[in-house]
Amino acid sequence: MAAPVKTLKKSRTPPEKGKWYTLLSDHGDGVGMLSKSYRYVSPAGEEYPDNPRQLYVLEVVEPATYGVGYSSEESVLCMWLDSSSPGRVAVHHISFPVSQFVELVGEGAEPPEFEDLKAQQAGGPA
Repeated sequence: MAAPVKTLKKSRTPPEKGKWYTLLSDHGDGVGMLSKSYRYVSPAGEEYPDNPRQLYVLEVVEPATYGVGYSSEESVLCMWLDSSSPGRVAVHHISFPVSQFVELVGEGAEPPEFEDLKAQQAGGPA
């Protein structure tokens, strides 16, 4: 059995631009909830029934950056992927204050749907 993934806070690791992080617990509630895992079916029909949610850090921005939302501390601007319909990948964005982000995530890896997104954007089979 694999060892549990430590949060960035526990591993004392700051978030880095250009890295993937795993969401370790559900965030929010109701319609706006971001779940820590979800079902993904690739355009080729490969099924990932309990796919871990990965967040890609686009930027770590200064406090009160216009367009990100007010925070008195640095914020982490992330991209996350979802299946908008069978065989299609949708891109979403979310931001977190750094102190919250490091409590919610651990080291991650590029998710399988990222390759499908790149193929979709290039006009390929996705």
